[in-house]
Amino acid sequence: MKKRMQRVGMLVALSLALSACSPEAPAATDNNNEETKPVPVQIETVKLGTLNDASGITGKLSPSEEVALTPKISGKIVSINVELGQYVKKGQVLFSLDKTDLMQGVQQAEAAYKLALANLNQSKTSASQSLEAAKTGLRQAEQALADAQINEQRMSELYKAGAISSQQMEQAKTALINAQNAYENAKQSLEAAEKQAPIEVSEASVAQAKVALDNAREQLANATVVAPISGYISSVNGAVGEMAAPQQPVVTIVNTDPLLVKANLSEQEVTGVKVGDKVKVEIAALQKEVEGTVTAVSPVMDPGVKAYPVEISLANSSNELKADMVVSVKLVSQQADRMLIIPRKAAFDENGKRYVYKLEGEAAKKVEVVTGQESSDLIEVKQGLAEGDQVVVRGQTMLKDGIKVEVQQNSN
Repeated sequence: MKKRMQRVGMLVALSLALSACSPEAPAATDNNNEETKPVPVQIETVKLGTLNDASGITGKLSPSEEVALTPKISGKIVSINVELGQYVKKGQVLFSLDKTDLMQGVQQAEAAYKLALANLNQSKTSASQSLEAAKTGLRQAEQALADAQINEQRMSELYKAGAISSQQMEQAKTALINAQNAYENAKQSLEAAEKQAPIEVSEASVAQAKVALDNAREQLANATVVAPISGYISSVNGAVGEMAAPQQPVVTIVNTDPLLVKANLSEQEVTGVKVGDKVKVEIAALQKEVEGTVTAVSPVMDPGVKAYPVEISLANSSNELKADMVVSVKLVSQQADRMLIIPRKAAFDENGKRYVYKLEGEAAKKVEVVTGQESSDLIEVKQGLAEGDQVVVRGQTMLKDGIKVEVQQNSN
């Protein structure tokens, strides 16, 4: 029994020794420290301004006219008279196609037209002669009929007096009938001559030949392509010796005076803009600001960008401005009373309300705001914030109300 108790005591002592040598379990507070690790965010300050002052409407410059020139016919290019960047005037020759076959076509059409005219003249001469012959024949038939009528009347009186035989009387009647038939035939011949059907056929042939000649001349003219507008050559896609076709532009002309700014306005912005308004356009590449005029405002929203397209005209007589330069547009009509503004990306919607995360000490507080006017980049704040407040503009998706944050430098 005594030995048994000693063994138990030894086991208990060994168990305590092993327990003392085991590593300690992680403290529960370590997990809490991970959960409270600050969330990295970027912030911006709420300030007074206008929707236009802080950020203009971004757009780009476009030519007021752009024409891609393709030939109306297929053919081999024999000359290109312009080069990239060259200024050309309306009507100036740009390029030409081979005219050999086209000139032969014109010559053939001219010969066919002359032949048709000759046939018409011959038909008119023949018709005139036929008409005169028909008129003469009718006059002769009229005289013969009159003579036959007089003779028949005289023979009838003699027959009644018994001076002639019945056979002679019948001969007089037969002569009258023959004269009447000859007269009717002469009338029909004259009517046929007056209709001049061969002349009508010849005239139709002349008209057809004239159309063919005009078409051949037009095809020949199409072999020389001229500028439909004045402007600069923006591309030359063909070369001498290559085949050109109506589906392939050879030369492109652009009119860059004026240039057009094509931009998109939000619902709130477009209501204060009309054709004729003056605007300020900032060209970042040139570090200058110029004045433009609103020339077009779309009455329909573009569903692709959820905004209303507008066009603004900029004078460019010096050709300093270039197409596709990015610009920032400031609408003069929007220079109104100053208001509290925040970046659009700071606000988010939740359950029909609009919120922002405002920085309070080292934490982000979820604040409901009432907003007003909006632009493509900015929002007016009517309630919920004050000038100088700082709002989170990046990192909101990781935030909860009151969570600790770490402010990082704004890369924008």
